Amino acid sequence: MAEDDYWDTLPVTLKSKDLERLLQIGQTTVSLWLNRGTIPGHQIAHSWIVFRNEVRQWLESTSTIPVPEHEPYPHPLDAYDEFLNYRDLMALLGKSRPAIFGWLNDGTIPAVRPGGRWRVEKGALRRLFDETSNQRPGFVARKRRAAEDSDEL
Repeated sequence: MAEDDYWDTLPVTLKSKDLERLLQIGQTTVSLWLNRGTIPGHQIAHSWIVFRNEVRQWLESTSTIPVPEHEPYPHPLDAYDEFLNYRDLMALLGKSRPAIFGWLNDGTIPAVRPGGRWRVEKGALRRLFDETSNQRPGFVARKRRAAEDSDEL
């Protein structure tokens, strides 16, 4: 199987089990590496969102084997229209309907609700991904942040 074919068999949003299999590490190490920013991901509420193409790019950047030049991998949002609905969010984020509606209702995902239907602007979602990325300077994982806050009290 060609390398591109292998990556195409993986979902756009990787779960912990996918990362365990792909990286041949255990769940504890997956969690540790996400919290440290070793594996690229986005911490939204208490969940990690990990995109296949970001992991692929990270693995290539750490490879000791030269990687042939190629076009940048597309961002998962590139496959969507300017506005996403809850079904799009379920597919993109790999989360259940109750999780998505919870995030929409509490404002975790910035959205509008004209006519009773949730709509999320692609640009707002890109900003959310930028703000929640464990690759941004000064990132502190939610669990570590909570522990540091309690230490200050």
